Amino acid sequence: MWRYEPLAAPSATFRARGLAYVSAFKWVDTRLAGGREAFQAAIRPEDRSFYDQIFVVAGDYEIAPLLRLFVTCARLENEPIEGFIEERARWSGSSDSKGVWKPTLHGATPKDVAGRLHSAFNRYFPGCEAHPFESSVDRFTGELVNIPSSMNGLYAASTAGFYRGALEGAGATNVDLAWERPKPDGRLDDIPIERLRFVATWKITSST
Repeated sequence: MWRYEPLAAPSATFRARGLAYVSAFKWVDTRLAGGREAFQAAIRPEDRSFYDQIFVVAGDYEIAPLLRLFVTCARLENEPIEGFIEERARWSGSSDSKGVWKPTLHGATPKDVAGRLHSAFNRYFPGCEAHPFESSVDRFTGELVNIPSSMNGLYAASTAGFYRGALEGAGATNVDLAWERPKPDGRLDDIPIERLRFVATWKITSST
C-alpha cells in the first residue's frame, strides 16, 4: 500500500519546506555513523551538489531528494524506511509543538492539538494539503490530498510520526493512526495523486 519511490523529475508543485531538510541533516550530523561524509559517500555523485547547499528554514525545495535522503539513511542504519521516517517525524512533532510552531500547534488537550496539526503538514509539504474532519476527546479523523502516488509512504509515515510526537507531548498515550486504503484522485501536473484518510486515536492520562 505504501510506496517510497521519488518522483522521476523535479516538480514545481510538490515541495518540501527547508525546515524538513534542516531537521534531517541535524540528525545526519549528530546521529548517523560517519555523519555528513558517510551520507554523501552513499548517494549518487550527481546528487551531491543538491545536498551541499545551505537550506533556509522557510524556503521550499524539491521533495524527491528528501525521500532519497531518508531512504539512504535508513539503509545505512539497517532500518525499515517507514519506521525511520516515522521516528524522525515523531521527534519533530514533539519539538515543533513546543518550539518553532508553538503558537500554532499548542493546545490544552490532545483534542485541541489534533485539530491544529494539519497546519504543520501544509507548511512542511507545499503542494499537498491536509484537511481536518471530526475531532473528539480521544479520536481525530483527517485526510491528506494531492499526494503523489509513488511517494505516498513518505507523507503517511511523516504524518503518523508527527501526530504521535505532538499528541504525546499534550499528554496522550497509546497514540495510533489507522489508514484507509489510498484512493486514486486523478493527476496533478501529470503526476498520479491520491487521497489518504486516517483516524488517530489515543488515551488520556489522569493528569490531562
